Amino acid sequence: MDTRKLVPLPSLFGILKPAVGPSSSHTLGPMRAGRRFREILEARPEPEAGGRIAVTLYGSLAHTGRGHLTDRALVAGLSGFGPEDLADRTIESIYQEAESTGVLLLANGGFVFRPSVDIFFDTQTPPQPHPNTVRFALHDLQGLVLLSSVYCSIGGGVVVDAAEFESLGEERAAHEASARGVVETCKRDRMSLADYMLAMEVEAHGHSQERVFDHVRRVWSLMSGSIDRGLATEGVLPGKLCVERRASAMLSRLEQRGETSRMLVAESTRASIYAIAVAEENAAGGAVVTAPTCGAAGVLPACLRIMKESLDLTEEQIYEALLVASAIGGLAVAKASIAGALVGCQGEVGVASAMAAAAVCHLLGGSVQDVVDRAAETALEHFLGLTCDPVAGLVQIPCIERNAAGAVSALNAANLAMVSGGRDRVSFDATLEVMHQTGLDLRSRYKETSLGGLAAVSDLDRDGVPDIPDDRRSAA
Repeated sequence: MDTRKLVPLPSLFGILKPAVGPSSSHTLGPMRAGRRFREILEARPEPEAGGRIAVTLYGSLAHTGRGHLTDRALVAGLSGFGPEDLADRTIESIYQEAESTGVLLLANGGFVFRPSVDIFFDTQTPPQPHPNTVRFALHDLQGLVLLSSVYCSIGGGVVVDAAEFESLGEERAAHEASARGVVETCKRDRMSLADYMLAMEVEAHGHSQERVFDHVRRVWSLMSGSIDRGLATEGVLPGKLCVERRASAMLSRLEQRGETSRMLVAESTRASIYAIAVAEENAAGGAVVTAPTCGAAGVLPACLRIMKESLDLTEEQIYEALLVASAIGGLAVAKASIAGALVGCQGEVGVASAMAAAAVCHLLGGSVQDVVDRAAETALEHFLGLTCDPVAGLVQIPCIERNAAGAVSALNAANLAMVSGGRDRVSFDATLEVMHQTGLDLRSRYKETSLGGLAAVSDLDRDGVPDIPDDRRSAA
């Protein structure tokens, strides 16, 4: 196999990774940003006496940060915690400890920091250079800024400093990666998309095959665990909406009535329930895997679980499918975006559905062309223009059920790819470009600000018709 001409994609380690809910860009990203600023503070020779830390959130982070637990995640990161450190601690307990002490302790001293006073949600200042922007500052006793760092949470929990983000637009446009190039390389070297990703991880990112499979093994274990916990847990999700967890009861009712009784397709129904189970875990702040984001974390594991159950697949086959899914997610990151605050939910549930469709198509024996330009393209195509409008700023309504819709759409797209044949009129590359441009054209109120769409509905009348105030019926 000639790997010298492989065009690198973003690593699967960045696409599929452990996280805590409810949001990759609003929870995981700020946690990582806080940890990065802590490292900068600890690298200083000695802390200034009486220094104070202040954090300002802009744009989408300011509008929906409270519902996405952004302030809690920031404090956890500033306190030195990452998602891998939260097995025995919750971000709420870390926040309350910081609030009670009013001090951020470092290895070389400490600074004054009380989260309820020193974290600002600025919904008025236009966010620059990204809709998810956070500014950390160290002040002296007179309030003068001694040190300042600005970070952008660009989707999937990835954080870059503002200066680095400024160059990403040009890099994206110039990125050599393309679905067409990947497909042609696979055809030339007679390898599957899973083979391509494995070779790419080794050649471009320096990861051994052993490390790659250790990672996907862990990812699948975490995905399976999130499904199982979601199915076993009842109660009410946190937040003022008081949304009940339904996955457990839904699965019980499905099994009691018989899976073919009054159900169109049993597998699709069960996949929907699995997706809801993971999405509920995410909404509760539980451990999930970004695929490619936390808000869309239920789609891929639901489809893989139903395929494993239906076809009695081996663990190794699931690992290959995860490699395939990561290729689709990598293309979306390289050529478009997976940030709801930048392109809406089409970049989250839409890309997740494309990833899952590709994985399922691969498991069904589809060719690389079927996987990329049929299954993945079809799935993403039907989510173009999807807004990100979380009600009350919580990743619950409509996010949880959108995961179910994404899973069913993925299964259908994979089935269609297997029976379609003929020439593909629209490529996956073209669909990614349309998604990116559509996201840029969407008004900001429809991109994770809770100011538009379903989030703008103040009440429902007796007939279930949204009662939207007159001043919100006009365009933003």
